[in-house]
Amino acid sequence: MEKKLKILILGYSKLFRKRILKTLIKKKIKFYIASKSSSRKERKALKWYRDYKSALESSDADLVYISLQNSFHYFWAKKALNNNYHVVVDKPITETFAQAKELVKIAKKRKRLLVEATFFNYHRQFKKVLKLFKNKKDIEYINSNFIIPFPNNGSFRLNKKQGGGCAMDMGSYAASISRILGSGKLLNIKSNVYKNKKDLIISFDVYCKFEHNKYFGYFSFGGEYKNNLTLFGREKQVELNNIFSPPSQKNLKILFKKNNILKITKIKKDNIFENFLKEVLLELSRKKFDNYYKKILLDSKFRESIN
Repeated sequence: MEKKLKILILGYSKLFRKRILKTLIKKKIKFYIASKSSSRKERKALKWYRDYKSALESSDADLVYISLQNSFHYFWAKKALNNNYHVVVDKPITETFAQAKELVKIAKKRKRLLVEATFFNYHRQFKKVLKLFKNKKDIEYINSNFIIPFPNNGSFRLNKKQGGGCAMDMGSYAASISRILGSGKLLNIKSNVYKNKKDLIISFDVYCKFEHNKYFGYFSFGGEYKNNLTLFGREKQVELNNIFSPPSQKNLKILFKKNNILKITKIKKDNIFENFLKEVLLELSRKKFDNYYKKILLDSKFRESIN
């Protein structure tokens, strides 16, 4: 499947160059690139397009990976689905829950794969942590923090029309943690957002109460850098750092405290996009897409509740 598959990349983004390009080359997956702003830099691409529409209409790719600014995701995902492509979209897949529902409806009708590319949890450190608890019911409290330096002026992250803002940029992380680690029915969700003078959300916090545990997350542009997840259970505490953007070239550590005894476990380096792509290709060969549809709707609805 990997040798035959061809991918059309819409957008020559920093994320694509940093996380995705090397994996495609390593796996010998053929790909095209459509970019309006970048000059040709990658010789491994089968062809460069200067127009997204013509790329969708003339490419013989099987799957489209959309790596554009947030406000373009829905429009070009819809175009790609209607051109009968399987589609993967950088997070957030859409700006609204209504848009997400429409894309899922089209994907179901055309029997196409549709995936939001949120893949931090595909690192082996995440699987290791889950093994330290017998099941999710043993996790009583979940806490996450993701604070990054304030984006540079001119960044789309600070442009509301381009789908910027902290909730759009980081809301998918909060939604994923809630979906993956929340145990039982979601009973209550509360959030606070903090906006700048341009009415753009620059930080938010979210509190979720489930049947069997609770979750609190804080996400922000600006402040001392933090990127961690801490899980509390009965006489147990587990902490991970670099949870939302784990580097592929570095070993990581898990701090595990039980009965006040601290143990540090080393985790070998891992490539989260490679793991994510492996699963996507497997599900594509099986033609099983319902689980991805469900994730999109759950996470999109959760993210919209933050706003």
